[in-house]
Amino acid sequence: MPGQYLVAAFAPAVKAVLAQVRVDAKTNEHKAALELLGILPLAGKVVTGDAMFCQRDLVEQVIEAGGEYVLVAKNNQPALVIDIEGGFAFATAARSIAAATSP
Repeated sequence: MPGQYLVAAFAPAVKAVLAQVRVDAKTNEHKAALELLGILPLAGKVVTGDAMFCQRDLVEQVIEAGGEYVLVAKNNQPALVIDIEGGFAFATAARSIAAATSP
């Protein structure tokens, strides 16, 4: 008998799985994650995930529920990686300018 694939919400502070949903054989982890996020109270929480979950509809769901997110972006999404690098470069440059010009 084949095993079941699950997507789980893990709470590191209490070292426990809060909830998990089965990944249907006709879909993928992304759809299961959307379902899982829909049953969790996300307000004031930070959702983390690997590159597989770096999807616009997932982060929109987290934000709409009052949460925040930290996701890994890899080179399989090069435009996203460039945007992220550009954002960090802008922030670094802005800090340098502020440090150089502050009284």
